Amino acid sequence: MESWLLATILHLGAVSAQANPAAPSGTTYGWVDQANGRGTFDILWGSLFTIFLCTWTSLHLNIPALKERRIHRWLRKLRWMVQAIMGPEFVVAFATGQKVEARRSVEQWKRSGYTGWTMRHGFYANMGGFIVEPRDSKPFPVNSKQLHYLVTRGYTPFPLITGKEIWDKSKQDGFQKILTLVQTLWFSIQVLGRAIQHLPITTLELQTFGFVFCTFAAYYQWSNKPLDVESPTFIKLEASTAQILVEAGNLPGASKPYSFTPLDFIDNQSPSWLTEIQPRLHFRMGPRERPLPRFTNDKFPVIGASRDAFVLFTVIMAYCCLHFIAWKFFFPTHTERILWHVGCIVIVATTFIFLACETYQDGHRLGRWQRWYLKLFPKNPVHLARVDTMEKRRREMEFVPFWEVVIMSPVTMVYTLARTYIIVEVFVSLRSLPSGAFNSVNWSNFIPHV
Repeated sequence: MESWLLATILHLGAVSAQANPAAPSGTTYGWVDQANGRGTFDILWGSLFTIFLCTWTSLHLNIPALKERRIHRWLRKLRWMVQAIMGPEFVVAFATGQKVEARRSVEQWKRSGYTGWTMRHGFYANMGGFIVEPRDSKPFPVNSKQLHYLVTRGYTPFPLITGKEIWDKSKQDGFQKILTLVQTLWFSIQVLGRAIQHLPITTLELQTFGFVFCTFAAYYQWSNKPLDVESPTFIKLEASTAQILVEAGNLPGASKPYSFTPLDFIDNQSPSWLTEIQPRLHFRMGPRERPLPRFTNDKFPVIGASRDAFVLFTVIMAYCCLHFIAWKFFFPTHTERILWHVGCIVIVATTFIFLACETYQDGHRLGRWQRWYLKLFPKNPVHLARVDTMEKRRREMEFVPFWEVVIMSPVTMVYTLARTYIIVEVFVSLRSLPSGAFNSVNWSNFIPHV
């Protein structure tokens, strides 16, 4: 699916240079009522409705807290919708990371002899689908790693819920999927048809096409994650959390006070923007209740070197480079055109820096550099001792080290400025469009006839 959309983007780039000339031969117009062709409202409505479907209806957020008010759930989804508009490529990154973690959970359970654990189980657990009820603490969610620990050590039996029962909890019906698919495909066909017939394409339509591209990629990565689940599965524990911690022995972190849930020593869901990064920056924190009543949606993905990492890199860079298609589009003023050029370069450069830093840091988080070091050098005692030192530092290091914060803070600010300008410009530029932008595609030219 990504390959089809990528081919469409490349075709748009090949033909759109003639579609939107820098200096149109005809006159320009502001607001245009619908006549025989299309009007400004048609451009706005088609684009905004598609953006809404690509953000609001396609976001697969984690399960909310048990007693959370509906208005809070609605506001959280609205905030994520805004974030998806500001950076749809990062939604794809979160979806990819969640898919990779779900696959790792399947492999972990399979190694322990539990073949009934599926990708849907992995997504469901990591989104807060399983709530444990210990004897001495409030109920709290457990992810796949934590549940695997409890099951393999006899604290609770393997959950009997099937993949089909998990999918029954999903709120995404067939009508919603068909509506999103039809609208996004129809919009893409219209944009492609305009490019083929060399009709001007607005920057708003080009931006919307980018949302379609990222939405299809996120849908593919979230294909096994249920949507808008509200009722989790409860698991009673006969043991107390104190007993679990005592019997954990000398496992790292078991003897320390927990930060999020009593099972942090197994996996502390690190790092999360709401619960870890914001407190360091003295912003408003996320859920303040402990144990955490829900899993936040912003856990940074640890993807590692895999096919999904390559797909993610391709999708993100393709989306960023898509803005270059409008390099020679018509803009109301020369200044706006120059600012668009600068914004395109900034978005690509900052995104590449972000991906490079995350790739390097993922190598430390997963111990990849230690393994490569052993492959490059003989396994003599000196090299083995160095690898042991590297492994010890890896376990003690912060998930997001200080050097990455120093680099990524200005990069994020510059990216945000460039992205904000592009979003504002796609609407501001509607005040002056070439006359050809209001011509409709002549579909009869695509129908074979004698």
